[in-house]
Amino acid sequence: MRAAAVLGVGLLAPVTAELLQAYLGDLGGVVGLAFFVAFLAPLYGGAALLVREVAVRRGLGWPGRLILGAAFGLAMTTLVDLSTFTRSNPDIAYWDDLMSTTAVGRFSVFALVAWVTGHVVMSIALPLAVVETLAQEPRPWLGRPGLAVTAVLMVAVAVALHLDARDGGGVRVSTVDLLVSAVLVAGVGGLAFTRWGRPLGRRTGSAPAPVWCAVAAFVVVAAFDLVPISWLGVAVDVALLAVGGLLVARWSVTSAWSERHVAGLAFGGLLSRTLVGFLAPLPAHTSWAEKIGQNTAYLALVVVLGVALERRTRRAVGGSATLAP
Repeated sequence: MRAAAVLGVGLLAPVTAELLQAYLGDLGGVVGLAFFVAFLAPLYGGAALLVREVAVRRGLGWPGRLILGAAFGLAMTTLVDLSTFTRSNPDIAYWDDLMSTTAVGRFSVFALVAWVTGHVVMSIALPLAVVETLAQEPRPWLGRPGLAVTAVLMVAVAVALHLDARDGGGVRVSTVDLLVSAVLVAGVGGLAFTRWGRPLGRRTGSAPAPVWCAVAAFVVVAAFDLVPISWLGVAVDVALLAVGGLLVARWSVTSAWSERHVAGLAFGGLLSRTLVGFLAPLPAHTSWAEKIGQNTAYLALVVVLGVALERRTRRAVGGSATLAP
């Protein structure tokens, strides 16, 4: 089961992180899509697996996982794909607006909030929530050799993407930029090992039915994805993160909280991101038929995952709970 869980996270993480919004355009059919997922699996899946292994072995809670996810997200946008330092991107029509509308100096506040949050939620949290719920295996999934191989492959793919980004022509980054970014990533990651990363306590109390957790996640993710690129959008996104985070933190410490609630949050978030993908602008070098075909395929995958989560969590509680209120 642990091997299946490792494979599941490895393959699911790049899909949830990069494909559900269908903004990349045609990847070369099924073969190209399979290569894309396989190539990015060591990076996205590797990061999610390492976050989980560190959390399980060091006794960190979900706060610690999310903090480590934030460090990964910051590393992705500043050190790996260099999006923060990319001045132009002809493949994304709205790139100029994205980088200039909320610029502070050379940096887009809107982009940083969106990208880092996206990696926390879609690259780390949701893939882990889905696979952990399905696997029902609380122990570490990787031994020491597995940890070493995972780390080496993750770094190798990260370096390849970094070098490719620097060859793109639109990147304006200096050695000082990279050093400062590395310090910030290390600083954020280090917070996971303070009291901020510890598991939340438990108390008596009630939580919404799992279906309402799914609805809440759907609404928050949709609102986050659909806000305009503007300072108002930044404010709304920050408010959504604050309110959503506080609600989940409050619910998750109650005695009523269960893995069905976690599954509800995961499914609601994935479904929302996938449906919003239908509204994404048509990518370059892609027809509407190809884009809608991708959206539909990803939606089918998410529905299958939702059904699997429902059945798995129903069995885990002996059939006494349902997703309905």
